[in-house]
Amino acid sequence: MDTVSQEKNSMDRWLGYSLVVICVVMIIYHLYYIVALPYEASVHSIVHLGFAFVVLVFHGMIKSPRFRILRIAMLVMLVGVSIYFLTHYGVILENTSYPPKMALVAGVIAAVCVFVITYENYGLMFPALSAIGVLYMYFGSYLPESISAPSVDLDRLITLLSADVTSPWGVYGSLLIISANYLFLFIFFGAALDAFGGMRAVKTIGTLAAYRFRSGPAALSVFTSALLGSITGSTVANITITGSFTIPLMKKTGYTPEMAAAVETGASSGGQILPPVMGSTAFIMSGYTGIPYVNICIASVLSALIYYAALLFYAEINARKIGIEPMTREGVSLKNLLLDAPVFIGPLAFLTYMLIRGYSVMLTIFWSVVCVVGLGLLNGIRRDARLDWRIVKDKIVDGIRSGSQVAVVLSLIGVVVGVVEVTGLGMRLGNVFVALSGSNLLVLLFMTAVTAMILGMGVPSGAAYIICATVLSPALIKLGVPMLQAHLFPLYFAVFSHLTPPVAIGLMVACKMAGANYLRGGKEAMKFVLPTFLLPFLFVYTPSILMQFGSLSSVIQEFASFLLAIGALCIMTLGYWASSLNWTERMILLISICILLASIFFRLHYVFVIAGGVLALMVTLLNVRRTRQLTVKQTQLVT
Repeated sequence: MDTVSQEKNSMDRWLGYSLVVICVVMIIYHLYYIVALPYEASVHSIVHLGFAFVVLVFHGMIKSPRFRILRIAMLVMLVGVSIYFLTHYGVILENTSYPPKMALVAGVIAAVCVFVITYENYGLMFPALSAIGVLYMYFGSYLPESISAPSVDLDRLITLLSADVTSPWGVYGSLLIISANYLFLFIFFGAALDAFGGMRAVKTIGTLAAYRFRSGPAALSVFTSALLGSITGSTVANITITGSFTIPLMKKTGYTPEMAAAVETGASSGGQILPPVMGSTAFIMSGYTGIPYVNICIASVLSALIYYAALLFYAEINARKIGIEPMTREGVSLKNLLLDAPVFIGPLAFLTYMLIRGYSVMLTIFWSVVCVVGLGLLNGIRRDARLDWRIVKDKIVDGIRSGSQVAVVLSLIGVVVGVVEVTGLGMRLGNVFVALSGSNLLVLLFMTAVTAMILGMGVPSGAAYIICATVLSPALIKLGVPMLQAHLFPLYFAVFSHLTPPVAIGLMVACKMAGANYLRGGKEAMKFVLPTFLLPFLFVYTPSILMQFGSLSSVIQEFASFLLAIGALCIMTLGYWASSLNWTERMILLISICILLASIFFRLHYVFVIAGGVLALMVTLLNVRRTRQLTVKQTQLVT
């Protein structure tokens, strides 16, 4: 038995060392490609997916000893497939309609393995959706006329979806190219920033900002998650990093485990909508729509700030409701902050500067990574900031694994996009959604929101966004929504899927860290972020929130209406202002919110905004007056 255990440990160590070597080679290759650009993007994406396959298969063998023989066989086949596509790329390029039979075999192997690996890492949702799409493509002509499509024979189907590595769709399509050129690099940048000490400055900056707020640890979670979340590109990664110290601190100061999990999940989810990096979804949107990435960032600045302001406002009211005491500055060293800050602020400022100046994203991220490593090594000379190379190794490997997971799931989503484009299903479904909504824009927006959150259950928000952008964004455009708004809308709700039950992967992780009940945590999370659900709707009805300003009077009206509506909804959701709201105050506030939302959605006269604001002010006066009366009575009883 001891011999078996020793052999197992020896095998695990060998696999672990091999995985580290593969990850190092993978990142060196990607950085080399940025500098040398030795061949076209389609060839690069083949190598990128090949590396991603190897990383995830090795990780699977380490994580689960079962089926190692099958995994080794899959690994051999995947390496063989990648080598075949690389060596026969020119032949396939010359015969894209009728590639060699061996290319069809290699395409089937690649597609099956993408299905299997996606299922292992993200569950059944997207493999099932992709399988249904492939069946629809093959048997489409047998379906009722309203949803039928010309059937595609098997060889042609395999060619379109996996064997033609030059195709814009399928396993090796444009989405995989986006992963190879942008997403993987930014995910690695976030991992390197954390590995080389950038997180220390984030924690200190967040603490200094939070100690001024009554909500204390909750404010700390909001600030640190905002600073780090934009970089990591992953809600779960952000929760794991910042939640490791914010969740215990919130629990220690009086928050319930469910509240702590909800606050951390809501704050971490917002990182993907906060410029300058916006996680990975903004790069997918830019590559998919052709809208420059910088334009997306500029349009998103104001809404992201309002998102975090709403979270902070809710946290402040909630802290007063449950009696949280403010944090102290104990243990915060301004000297250490000044020494640590360059490791975080330097690369981020450099990255932002290069993007604004118009440098290519690939070149920008290359020099940003160099900046991170250089500043991290320089800062690591200090005795109290010395790098632990085991931790550096683990964080880098985790980042590369996350980037590989994104590559594989985007490769699978490429199959779905291929089905939608080849069969014309996107236009047909878009017409169905328009018909179901009765051509009512507000109804269609609600349908899009629900669909994005359902599709986002348990998968990267970028993958959920792509499906919605393929099927639902054209329907929104058909009803007159500009392209930017039509794509930002589902993007935001795809991000929200990480904190909305029944399957909210970000919330699950936070609840596990906090020792919280998942369902109660979900209820708290929904209350915490509910007011921010208005933001995507405002993209369509109040363009000033996307920095698209009209006349001064319209800008003032729009800002007044949505800021009052979001603030009133925070108070209404929590049921507390100066003290708990009674039913009269709740009803007045509800009427105020309805009037304000009506003024937004139906573009009513500014008198309605004033009326809604007056009602909200009335609730404030009534609640404050009643609170003072209760305080006087309690004082009299004590004396």
